[in-house]
Amino acid sequence: MRDTVAGKLTILITILLIAIFGGAAILNLYIQERAATRILRLNGAQIADMVVGATRSAMLLNDRDEIQRTIDTLAKQRDIERIRVIEKGGLIAYSTDRAEVGTMLDTMDEQCIACHQKTHPPESLPTSERARVLTRDGERILGITQTIKNETDCSNAACHVHPPEETLLGVLDVNLAMAPHDLARRESAIEILVASLVGIFLVIGATIWTVHRLVHRPVRKLIKETKRIASGDLSARVPEVSNDELGVLAKTFNLMARDLETAREELLEWGRTLEQRVAKKTRELDHAQDQILQAEKMASLGKLAAVVAHEINNPLASVVTYAKIVVRRLKKQDYLNVECVENLAYLESIASEATRCGEIVSQLLAFARRKPGQFSQIDVNSLVDKALFLVNHKIKLANIATESNLSETQPEIVGDPSQIQQALMALLINACQAMADGGEISLTTRPTTDGVEIEIRDNGPGMTAEVAQHAFEPFYTTKEQGSGVGLGLSVVYGIVERHGGRVDLDTAPGDGCRFTLFFPNLPPQGADEEVKS
Repeated sequence: MRDTVAGKLTILITILLIAIFGGAAILNLYIQERAATRILRLNGAQIADMVVGATRSAMLLNDRDEIQRTIDTLAKQRDIERIRVIEKGGLIAYSTDRAEVGTMLDTMDEQCIACHQKTHPPESLPTSERARVLTRDGERILGITQTIKNETDCSNAACHVHPPEETLLGVLDVNLAMAPHDLARRESAIEILVASLVGIFLVIGATIWTVHRLVHRPVRKLIKETKRIASGDLSARVPEVSNDELGVLAKTFNLMARDLETAREELLEWGRTLEQRVAKKTRELDHAQDQILQAEKMASLGKLAAVVAHEINNPLASVVTYAKIVVRRLKKQDYLNVECVENLAYLESIASEATRCGEIVSQLLAFARRKPGQFSQIDVNSLVDKALFLVNHKIKLANIATESNLSETQPEIVGDPSQIQQALMALLINACQAMADGGEISLTTRPTTDGVEIEIRDNGPGMTAEVAQHAFEPFYTTKEQGSGVGLGLSVVYGIVERHGGRVDLDTAPGDGCRFTLFFPNLPPQGADEEVKS
């Protein structure tokens, strides 16, 4: 207990309580003794007055036998040890102890010294000075003296021998036994001592309980929670149950714990955010690397496509032209034999296939084209609406629902409206072809800090990760043979790339496709020769 605040406080309070209760008990006993002695003296004085009154008639008649019988009778009362009448000169005239009748008292005796040592007359002595405590045979005796005055009735009596001038006739001495009083005093002292001890123990117990509840428990709880915080558990809290110093300490502790917990959460959140940012930047770098690789691949393919398209475009045009000329000449003949009819069919097939090859060459030229476009200020929302209008017949034939979410605060950008419209139409046509049995297409435009995003989303079958990886490569297609050559998304990629933007594809099998086209506010330097306002 000496090592704790509550223990030290309990020990100190216990010592103080013992001292206070002990002192209070001693003071109480002293005051009680004084009060009891005062009451006993007053009782003794009343008994003495009663004896004087009882013997007054006999004294007026000078009936000595009656006086003796009266004091003998009174002496039989409880606690009266002795009664005697002493004349003025010190002669014992009457006494319940017959052996001392007629003897003289010394003026220095206990019952005489009170009067003979005082300057004022004995009849004026207060009760406290007319009482004395004697010890006789080991027991305490209270002696009370009462003066016997020469009253008018006494001095006028026929039998009286004292002249009126003599005011004091003698002294009545009454001795009372103090044994009952001492017994009661001891019993009272024991009761007071027991009550004091009980009070001390009760107060000490209450003090211990109070100190334990108000000091020890809060301090131990504070120490426990402090150790929890020291071990890293910042969720530790102390109950705030009071408004005293310990309550303020608990509130301050909890505030500190909350601040520490908040600071740790902020650090952890900052760490998580840093990890997320690193991961995001890593993904962006990977995406940028993929974009660079894709751009390099597309540039190489574009150069190859331009060379191939240039080399075969003229021969294909000649084949188509000559085939059509021969077909027209054959159709002008009035009669064609079976062989000529077959040759006509062959020539028409040659013209058709050569025309299809010409279309493929045109798409190759469109993909490989790097010449500047007609750049101007354009409204992206208007381009989206126009592209949707141009492919509306395909959308209706495929029973596809459309939804437009065009930003009301859409800014204008600088770009080639025809090329951007071509890219949007290619994506819409791809979506229609992917949802031949119906579906839904949503178009969304939203401004960014440095440009605009156009999102085209469908709920078609979607693509696998392997297909999505090659989606923008020329001649890569998953369509049936004869329904496409795989240049549509490549053309979209080239248009967006020439505008300095990017195209992102988010898809999964069964989740449809979401193409997000980003166009900057201004194209890269050198992308256009003239910007029209």
